[in-house]
Amino acid sequence: MWQFFIDYPWFVRFTLSIVIATGSLFGTVRFGPVKPGPAGVLFAGLPPGIGPAVPAGPSVRGLAPYGDTVGLAAGPAL
Repeated sequence: MWQFFIDYPWFVRFTLSIVIATGSLFGTVRFGPVKPGPAGVLFAGLPPGIGPAVPAGPSVRGLAPYGDTVGLAAGPAL
């Protein structure tokens, strides 16, 4: 499995880009009084991360974009 990611690094970047874009759009949708906001990236990242064939490395790297988006949203507004 690791050899696949080494041979095709664009696949990992493409998947992360799609997950971040989908999560950002999901975060803008209001569900009654609740709006997921930056947590939408976490929710969008859950389905691709589920599965026995996914190694631990890419799933751990998925936490970095989530942490970045939460940090940006929690920071002071300029």
